[in-house]
Amino acid sequence: MNGHRISIIGSLDDKLKSWLTGHPDGDERGALVLFRKIERTVLGLPPSTRFVAVDAIEMDGDWVLDSSPVHLRINLRKFQDIYFRCEQERLELGFAHSHPRGVLDFSTKDDENEQSILRGYAGCNGPEVSLVAMILADGHWRARVRTGAAPHGVADVRHVCVLGTQLSVHMGNRVDAAPSEVLRRQEAAFGEPFNEKIRSLRVAIVGGGGTGSSVATLIARAGVGELIVVDGDSLEASNLNRVRGYRRCDVGESKAATLARYVRDLGLRVTVVAIEGYVNESPEAVDAISSADLVFGCTDDVAGREILNQAVYYYCQGLIDCGLTGNIGLDQDRQPYLRDHRGRVSTVLPESGGCLRCQGVVTEEKLDYESALKARPELAELDPETLREEYYLIGGGERAPGVGPFTSATADMAVATLFDLVRPYRRLASDIRRDNIWYDFVHMVIYSNMPKDNAGCFCCGPDGLLLARENGYRLGMPSLGKLC
Repeated sequence: MNGHRISIIGSLDDKLKSWLTGHPDGDERGALVLFRKIERTVLGLPPSTRFVAVDAIEMDGDWVLDSSPVHLRINLRKFQDIYFRCEQERLELGFAHSHPRGVLDFSTKDDENEQSILRGYAGCNGPEVSLVAMILADGHWRARVRTGAAPHGVADVRHVCVLGTQLSVHMGNRVDAAPSEVLRRQEAAFGEPFNEKIRSLRVAIVGGGGTGSSVATLIARAGVGELIVVDGDSLEASNLNRVRGYRRCDVGESKAATLARYVRDLGLRVTVVAIEGYVNESPEAVDAISSADLVFGCTDDVAGREILNQAVYYYCQGLIDCGLTGNIGLDQDRQPYLRDHRGRVSTVLPESGGCLRCQGVVTEEKLDYESALKARPELAELDPETLREEYYLIGGGERAPGVGPFTSATADMAVATLFDLVRPYRRLASDIRRDNIWYDFVHMVIYSNMPKDNAGCFCCGPDGLLLARENGYRLGMPSLGKLC
């Protein structure tokens, strides 16, 4: 599937729409949108640049030479400072304007405006620049991209994805395929545009074990267009009771490669690739994550979740993180019984939902324990009290049991959460939060934990990582390597 993609946080989308549709005489209005370009190769997937909007500048006063409900003439002499800012901050320029009469298509006059802007832009900043053009009509976005090297050509934008409290996917030209008979009943539930929106997404799954393998097969069958599976582990025999897509003969093989091959062999319209690495160690894995519209966190390591948590804000993407916990007791005959088993689905968007740190999924204590365990595996045999008193570590205890139906059910709810983000359908009780839902499989109840109210959180707080610059290193971390 070809086409660039645009991501905009909800507050910036609201600002743009309010300005562009607010002319007192119903005239066209314009705004400049500054984008961060994420253009990192993922082998096996077609090139598809993500343009992440970071700022919008209203074109008012002497920016506008003339306007009416069907045209907008702008002052090109005002652009010099914008060109300079783009060069200094490594941003790309965008021009957005309204079509008050509801025509969701570009006009000949739009062609002329874009080429005029691009001439000055490329003349100052070089032919490698990109100009993103956007029109707004009846609340819907349509976009395209021109380059300084080929100003008369246009490249399609697959979708404009607005990340507010949901994923509002504004489709470009229709997806290049006929409707699928496989998805006809899904279309009956959510409407015709739903399948097209799902197909336009690039989704990454981090972790190919119990939840990850279930999510991968469900997402492929749901019609997602591009899928990335990230995992550095090999399949173990003990995994086979709760995974999908693996066979006994796959034990010892790469989880990511084996799962990707299984999904590919389903014969569905999905392009799938494997990244055989850990997201907290592999630059290739982080680059692949940065290219995704949405990420499923299905890893059981805290360090990996920390990376995904920060990526939400740097890369303007959605995160659906899932995990399980539980413990086993002994009855009066000293036989084990399942005392507790719960699945969690956390939904984190750049401006909506508590981050994984505020939800208590990622903590410094968990990170310290995991790091110590990696250096000294024998610590896993110690009880929590000994760890606390002798090693100043908080952790340990019995590992959560692995029960196939509960693992799969948690994955099912994670994929259902994506559906709800794209086409909201849930009617939640007042005590259930959208960002944190627990499924108690023993007592058969659903509940939410209240995230911390932490205004100082370095991830999701007011002074956090939202649309932060990477400053030369992936996610600003030297350990993940320099950006080219």
